[in-house]
Amino acid sequence: MLSTRPWIISLILMLALSAWIASGSMENQDPAATQAAESTESEEKKPVTVRVRPAIPQLVDQSVVLYGRTAPNRAVTLKTETNGRVTEILCERGAPVKAGQPLLSIALNDRQQQLDHARAQLAQRKLEYEGAKSLSTKGFQGKTQLAERKAALKETEALIARLKQDIDNTMIRAPFDGVLQDRHVEIGDYISTGDPVAQVADLDPIIVRGDVTQSDVQYLQSGQQALVTLSNGAHYSGHIRYLASISDEETNTFRVEVSLDNTDNRIFGGLSAELEIPLGKVQAVRISPSLMALNKEGVIGIKWVKEGVVQFTPIEVVKSDAKGTWISGLDQAAQIITVGQGFVRVGDQVETTPEQNQGG
Repeated sequence: MLSTRPWIISLILMLALSAWIASGSMENQDPAATQAAESTESEEKKPVTVRVRPAIPQLVDQSVVLYGRTAPNRAVTLKTETNGRVTEILCERGAPVKAGQPLLSIALNDRQQQLDHARAQLAQRKLEYEGAKSLSTKGFQGKTQLAERKAALKETEALIARLKQDIDNTMIRAPFDGVLQDRHVEIGDYISTGDPVAQVADLDPIIVRGDVTQSDVQYLQSGQQALVTLSNGAHYSGHIRYLASISDEETNTFRVEVSLDNTDNRIFGGLSAELEIPLGKVQAVRISPSLMALNKEGVIGIKWVKEGVVQFTPIEVVKSDAKGTWISGLDQAAQIITVGQGFVRVGDQVETTPEQNQGG
């Protein structure tokens, strides 16, 4: 029967051979596999070694640092209040000016003649009124005629006042002490009421404007001292003169203005500036910014070790300098993880080794 079906014999032999090879292979590999599994399990249980250094707090100055720009104390664009042609330029751009100083003049035309005529008319109106008043007292003239003479007198007085003001408006004057920042007209230009003619800026005091965050605004108040460093390296001291009570809708920051003495106009407007507002002294630890981490809730903090277990403590950044970042909130006994913090989680068992260089 089998001789007539040789493929059955071949199949039986192949199955038997496969079973024998498989049994031998498993017997040879079992010890090694078992050893590898035990080694892997041992490595998983072995604590990670991290490098640490103790938190050493120091007394440092806490401050709020802002960035802003210098700006004039006030600046106005002068506009003409009458019509006419510019006849004289009395001050050049960039020159210092005093309050009331003439800057340019507009042609009088016939304004003076109109004023002289109105004054002559006023004398006539006074005589007419006095005459009507005398006749009314004697009963020769009624109250209506007296009222008409008085109204005519007052109308002429008002006309004279308008003409005087119009003549005065032909001279454009500085509204306050400052600098003639710009001039928009030249001799011969015809200007109408409302046309801009010049810009005057008051640079003493000069203002440094910046914006403070929602978290820092609580530490500031009007009158507080501020240290200012300009883009050219110059240092000045001033005080907060204005602190906004409502934040900007777009940036959610609060406007801060610091006033600086600038009697000699040494400080120009539009310079970049750094504002440092001292808040007092606080115990803080200096670290490298790379040591800071975020927990699951997104809170910034530091990983440290206590009795071989990884801890996490939220921190507050006090200030930053060229050597690192100063933070507060750590226990004085904390062992900060300086190497390996990225490979451990809160609650992990670790082994520690001291850091050789314990600088920030």
